[in-house]
Amino acid sequence: MRIAVFLSLISFFLLAGCAATKPTEECYVEIENPGYTMSPNAPPTIWVPKSYVESGVPRGSELVKQGYEAVKGGVVGSPAPQTSQPRVVAAPSVAPVAPVSPVVRNRVAVLEIGKNALLMPFSEMLKKTGSAILLDQSQVVLLGRYAALATQTERGTFALRLQEDYGANLVILLNAPDGIAPGKALKAELYECLGGGLVRTLESSLPNFSENDPAAKSAAVSATLANLTEQTKEVIALLPWYGKVVSVEGDRIYINAGKEADIRLGQMMKVYRGGKAVQGLGFAPGKMIGTVQVSGFVGTNGAYGIVKEGSGVQVSDLVAVE
Repeated sequence: MRIAVFLSLISFFLLAGCAATKPTEECYVEIENPGYTMSPNAPPTIWVPKSYVESGVPRGSELVKQGYEAVKGGVVGSPAPQTSQPRVVAAPSVAPVAPVSPVVRNRVAVLEIGKNALLMPFSEMLKKTGSAILLDQSQVVLLGRYAALATQTERGTFALRLQEDYGANLVILLNAPDGIAPGKALKAELYECLGGGLVRTLESSLPNFSENDPAAKSAAVSATLANLTEQTKEVIALLPWYGKVVSVEGDRIYINAGKEADIRLGQMMKVYRGGKAVQGLGFAPGKMIGTVQVSGFVGTNGAYGIVKEGSGVQVSDLVAVE
């Protein structure tokens, strides 16, 4: 039905060219109707202007095809729908990402010298930073009761004991040498636990506050400890991590660090023998004797690996991430 309507429209517009005159042979020519077979009511021939035939204006099947496509599109005379071509967009160039060095968290012990209630709030602040694994405070405090910590040498010896008993990498000794008063400093001494050397002494001064106002005093201490925590976090981030070989079975070795320390499966580690504490700097490892690749975990914070290079790895050798 739509085709018949369309053909009628074509005839109407073609005849409009000579609407003011009677069709004559000089103005029109009779041609075969290209839509004769498409509609049972269509005439076998139609009249079209002679000039259309001579000027090459679409005729016959071409004329019907163009009109049919317009009708099929929904509106007579509207252009045939165009097929959109897919847009090719070049993928953005991505700069190569440099591999990130593996980071293993140190085990840290915190102990307070004196009785100024600094231990618990400082430990909680440091724990929230996620920069280290804090050892059980009760174990550290118990061990500290039986240790003489008056001198730097005695404190270094205490750090070595914490490493031996609990696998600590760092011990932080808090102190308020001049008490809790405006302008006085809170201090933190950091000792590495492999050589027992003093790594850094940090301090932060208390702001002014009314000593008769408990809330003001508590706020001043909290702010000062927060500053001390940030300083400590920065030092821990720079402190090299070392683990220790605790057992050897053929080419498999066990170390005293694992998932809690953020060690990863497949991680490569260097194995060192011995080392020493360098005054004012920290611990320097000894000779590198091989490499090991982590292949599994033991408990919450232990791991084992296979020796890839070297031989003769022994208990108490050190491991460090590459």
